[in-house]
Amino acid sequence: MEVDTEVIPLTGFRLEPPGVTRDGDSLRFRGFLCRKSVAMSPYRVRLERLSADGRVLDVATGRVSAISGRGQRCTVYTVTAPWRLEPGDRVRACAQRGDGPCPAGG
Repeated sequence: MEVDTEVIPLTGFRLEPPGVTRDGDSLRFRGFLCRKSVAMSPYRVRLERLSADGRVLDVATGRVSAISGRGQRCTVYTVTAPWRLEPGDRVRACAQRGDGPCPAGG
């Protein structure tokens, strides 16, 4: 299914927009987090469901495996969100090393 997704960059990493599938009453988001430089790995991906006017309506997070060593460049992330998207809703995605909201996009 198509979902309007805004990806917020994290220095040293590339967060790929997720593919989205319906899983019962939930949505399953799955994508890649890739290392671009030497930096401490984020430990989770946060997804925020935003209304048409930009308000955060719901949040879901998923842990990611650390990207370690020179040989490993990417890891897969999966986030299951018990959401029903309404017309005009969109999703903001960010990789995080700590807690809190995703930074506002531009």
